[in-house]
Amino acid sequence: MQRDLQLVARAVYLPISQAMARNDLEQMQNNMASLFGITEVYGAYLFDAEGQPIISFGVVNPTQTQAEDALIKTLAGEFDQYERIRGRDVYSFFMPMFDEIGQPNGLLQVTRRHSDINQQLKRLAYGSWGGFLLISILILGILVLTHQRAIGRPLERILASIQRVESGEHQHRAEEDGPSEMRQLASGLNKMLDAIQQAEAREEQQRQERQAIAERLRQTETLAALGQLSAGVAHELGAPLSVVDGRASRLQRRLTNTQDIHELDDIRHQASRMTSIIQQLLSYGRSSRASARKLELQALMARAQSLIAGEGFHIERLPGPKATLLGDSLSLEQALINLLRNACQACPEGPVRMHSRVDERIHILIEDAGSGIDRSIREQLFEPFVTTKTPGQGSGLGLAIVKRIVEEHQGQIRVDQSDLGGARFELSFPHYQEEL
Repeated sequence: MQRDLQLVARAVYLPISQAMARNDLEQMQNNMASLFGITEVYGAYLFDAEGQPIISFGVVNPTQTQAEDALIKTLAGEFDQYERIRGRDVYSFFMPMFDEIGQPNGLLQVTRRHSDINQQLKRLAYGSWGGFLLISILILGILVLTHQRAIGRPLERILASIQRVESGEHQHRAEEDGPSEMRQLASGLNKMLDAIQQAEAREEQQRQERQAIAERLRQTETLAALGQLSAGVAHELGAPLSVVDGRASRLQRRLTNTQDIHELDDIRHQASRMTSIIQQLLSYGRSSRASARKLELQALMARAQSLIAGEGFHIERLPGPKATLLGDSLSLEQALINLLRNACQACPEGPVRMHSRVDERIHILIEDAGSGIDRSIREQLFEPFVTTKTPGQGSGLGLAIVKRIVEEHQGQIRVDQSDLGGARFELSFPHYQEEL
């Protein structure tokens, strides 16, 4: 019986709250009258936010204190209780009323008295009960149909969307249709799925970054170990290679057989190549300790051209502007020679060109007419042991040494396509600033 009263109160709650929002007193009167006219209802009372009665239907009315106490309790939601109203014991069900923005603006109280209901039931004809039952079923049917159309179907679609996402369709999103509550629920579900997807993407990015950091750390540790190893290798292999080269040279002077002399040439060439690799290992693992000094740009380029010419390579050096940079001449010459040697080896028939330009920084450019460098390897080109030469033709340390030297001089190096058709390496350095 208590539940029946609660269902009746909930059934008229919505039209009464809408009438209160419009301040439609007549509509409120009609709704409250229809509520009071139901047999189960002993009393129906509507109060404002201050506890003042707006509409009252019943034999006895609650006191002001009772209304105020009930308003305080409805702050936590609807509730029910047994109470005594002006000497009569009743069961009351309370429902808070809210305005359009969700603020409490009143109270609906519905009461019934068991003794009065029993007496009323005795006076009513059985036909009235049948009519009341029919009306109740009709109201219930309308409520069920309305619920199914307004809430049931949109909710089923949301559940279907959740099942699709659960089955692996992570890009699927729920349709935001139906009543506002269902649209908000679908929107909230979609936002949650978007947040999960973004979190997974961030996690994947962080995982890749952690892998990259671990890989760089591994490379750093490898290079540190390589630096220690190279010093020992130079010490242990330098002297034996000198002995091999010296003995082979003496045998060449003694022998007259052309085939034997040719084979000794091969031995000396390979010994020289191993010596060069050891020197590159030492050069990569050792930073320059020479004191930096002022260097004239054109003089530095001229010395590099002269030194590479001593190896039998021809370099075309274009005239350029004067500029001064600060650095170690031996290290910078080594960097330029490594680049010039690579360019000449990539383009034996030439031309190989070296020139410069000056703006906010000093730029040295080395270009060749070779086959160029594939874009897929440009990012790794300056890493140790990465080379575009065929196996056995290079150690893969030359460009790594160049990069280290350039960065030691606060410079930058980049590779691009040359107008000659091959590769273009560009080194840039800051200008030398005179101290005041």
